[in-house]
Amino acid sequence: MNNFDFITFKELLAIQDFQDSWNAISPYQGEEFEEDAIFIISHGDVSFADHFRLDIDHGWTMHDKKWKEQFPNLPLQSSDERVEGLIVFGQLNINGSLMNEEGDYGAFLYVSGQINCQSLVAGGSVMYVKKEVTVKEVFISHYNHGYFRADGLVTAPVLIINDHYTILNDHQASLFYYNDKTGENPPENNCYEDEAGDWLCSDQLTKLLANPTPTFEDLIFDLNEGEFVLATAALLPLKDENYWLRKLNKNWSILNRIPAEFKTHRVFEKAYVKYGALCFSYFSESFISQERIEQTLIKNGINIRYIPESLLTKSHCYLAAKHQTYLSFVPVKYLDKDLIKEIIHHHESQMSSVPPEFITEELLIDYVRLGPGLWLDKYCKIANVSKETVLLKALDSGIATIDKIWGHHFQEAVYSYAKKLYENELEWNQYLVKFQKKIDRLSASA
Repeated sequence: MNNFDFITFKELLAIQDFQDSWNAISPYQGEEFEEDAIFIISHGDVSFADHFRLDIDHGWTMHDKKWKEQFPNLPLQSSDERVEGLIVFGQLNINGSLMNEEGDYGAFLYVSGQINCQSLVAGGSVMYVKKEVTVKEVFISHYNHGYFRADGLVTAPVLIINDHYTILNDHQASLFYYNDKTGENPPENNCYEDEAGDWLCSDQLTKLLANPTPTFEDLIFDLNEGEFVLATAALLPLKDENYWLRKLNKNWSILNRIPAEFKTHRVFEKAYVKYGALCFSYFSESFISQERIEQTLIKNGINIRYIPESLLTKSHCYLAAKHQTYLSFVPVKYLDKDLIKEIIHHHESQMSSVPPEFITEELLIDYVRLGPGLWLDKYCKIANVSKETVLLKALDSGIATIDKIWGHHFQEAVYSYAKKLYENELEWNQYLVKFQKKIDRLSASA
């Protein structure tokens, strides 16, 4: 057992069993290999004492000594060449789980015999198993870049195929089965859309699991941690505060899953250090001090969207505006002309979010002073004001406004008015030079 060696793809194709298998799957999956692509091969059964991962960021290069420790007797190589996959002519027995969390890619896996493992996560890898697959807990295939085929019976208490090219000749799922490709599962096992537009797991699945698990992504996260996930499992980890903190440190989405009894002030502080204001809505408002609010708004005004409205004040809105928030994140009840001007000052594009009742001549003057004012005609119609009046009043602000107004709204009226105001200024000639072509065209059309 576990006699590993390197082999090229060309050499693999010289093995009739592999060539026949490759020809059987190659029309249906997008993987292609050069003749000199490197694989690991075992002629005989293979056993792994721990989890086995196909994600290529977990090794899969010839010079990675730590990664190669799981392949005893594999020849040492100094090359940093990528290893494309594992070929097993025999059974594959994994004491832990077979995992490919990454949906876009992964190492190739071919097993001529059967696979036995704790759980199996199929993502972007191409996997072909000629015989049975026996899983103790969960089989889940996810995302649409990968390919999984098993010619023998696939047995798993929980079996999920979610937007993945999975071909099973036969299957048995004693507790839960879902397949969005065929739709042949019981209707009560279907996902459903909540009010926020998120797709959530069926209650028929979540009641089987040890952790709060709203989505398949959450389930995959737990499986990728190497955990047993069924509520009936004998080897569940201790689910204390430290357990949830470890998970939280790896993924912010855990915030939505932490049980209420562990949403303590200590956990809040840890979450705030790691994820900032993003964590606010997941904890008691009593944990969110005024100091924290001001701190997070100074860091980035957009963080106002995470602050509970019951804690928000008008001064917070002004602080957020000063630090470049967006208008859509500010409650309408706090809007006034000065606050809107402050926001527009940093993001001229935010004019599109200004309520019509706040679009005034005064605001439009600021609008053209601050930027291109590309939609000035539209906003002048909304405000029922003259575009020419807006441009001329904007020019009253100083000679520096010539640059933007002549650059984007050049016409005879604004040229003549600017000349009247600033012809005797020292900087006047520099604007004449910069916009000479526009001035010449104006003279030619007169």
